[in-house]
Amino acid sequence: MAVTVAAVGEDMAPQPFDSMDSRWVLVQEVVASSLFEKSPRLRAFLLYVAEMELSGRRHEINEQHIGTHVFGRPLDYNPGDDSIVRSQARFLRQRLREYFATTGAGSALTIEIPKGSYVPIFEARDANQPAAPLPEEITPEPAPEPVGLPAKKLPLLWIVALAAAVLVAAGGGAFWIYTSHHEASDRFWATLFSPHRTQLIVPADSTLILIEELTGKEVSFSSYLHQEYLSKSELQQVAPHLESSDLENSHYTSMADLRLVARLYRQPQIDAQHTQIRYARELSLSDAREDDLILIGGSRANPWVTLFSAQMNFSVDYDAALRQNRVSNRAPRAGERASYAENATEANRTVYGLVAYVPSLDRQGHVLMVAGTSSAGTQVAADFLLSGPPLNSFLQRVQRADKSIPPFELLLEGHSLNGNATSSSIVAFRILP
Repeated sequence: MAVTVAAVGEDMAPQPFDSMDSRWVLVQEVVASSLFEKSPRLRAFLLYVAEMELSGRRHEINEQHIGTHVFGRPLDYNPGDDSIVRSQARFLRQRLREYFATTGAGSALTIEIPKGSYVPIFEARDANQPAAPLPEEITPEPAPEPVGLPAKKLPLLWIVALAAAVLVAAGGGAFWIYTSHHEASDRFWATLFSPHRTQLIVPADSTLILIEELTGKEVSFSSYLHQEYLSKSELQQVAPHLESSDLENSHYTSMADLRLVARLYRQPQIDAQHTQIRYARELSLSDAREDDLILIGGSRANPWVTLFSAQMNFSVDYDAALRQNRVSNRAPRAGERASYAENATEANRTVYGLVAYVPSLDRQGHVLMVAGTSSAGTQVAADFLLSGPPLNSFLQRVQRADKSIPPFELLLEGHSLNGNATSSSIVAFRILP
């Protein structure tokens, strides 16, 4: 006999069930598989709902109870404000489909959690029916040029939701979902999205580039931190009809950045409870010191990158004379160039992306930086990070003996056709101390 292992209250007394029940045996086989080995939340989710069902307590399987007993939310938490159960249910459904199409293809029973419900359904599989195919991976559509949207009219979080909706529509209603179970990349994302710290995703501030273009002056980190660059006198000299408040009250970024944010939010390891989107201008030094950061963009559009530049070999810099971005290589090795630049006049050109993974300022967490010489370059870096096998292969190559991931920098070269990234390869990398 077995009893439920989830936390219970006085109104939820555990009821015994047969531990040799073929359905429970199947659940144990599923959660012990390699597909679930690195996903403790999905294991706990499946075990909880299966135990409730097999204990005759189907009526207790709801979002509120799952949030409380599986994900540690308080008894009075509001599921309308916290989507942890819904988001993890999507990943659990996908992972179950993958299991029964691969490892469990020969199983006599299958487990399904229908959309709109959290109650597991155990069904006998027709011996003559082949396993259901894996869902196809949808490649996100190419990133267009930067756009500006007023923050007061459309908050950044809603912009990200809109970007995710665009991806869904482009795929005919099907989400691109991370389906791989690569151990090295799973460890990387699980470490980055640690449940013990807060993660702040910080898209680039395209307003900063606009102001530099208008004034012809580079904005220092100190000026950005204290928002001195928004001085009315500076702007009035070059744009007398433009009020500084017009820029202060607007958040401008690129669709490439927003697509990356939307894709990060679909990573299985992310915990929406501990992850926030923070516009670069609204970040504070205390945030940077105490939290883990995901910084999108080079130092020109995201000055917070400069806090970590001293320890890095590669950087995305702006050549004011040529009016173009380039990647600077401070200490070129054999076969490497000191600088990598795009040819902006070619429709089919080479672009560059950077990925850097370094310790946080307090040395207790991590910072991920993603940048490119253009929107297509940023897309190249994002595709490498989130496409599964390429990242996993690289991480297996550089991981330590204990399989932890060391700090690193990665320079990627991609090809862009009319602004859309089409392919990429590793140009150089560094393992940092």
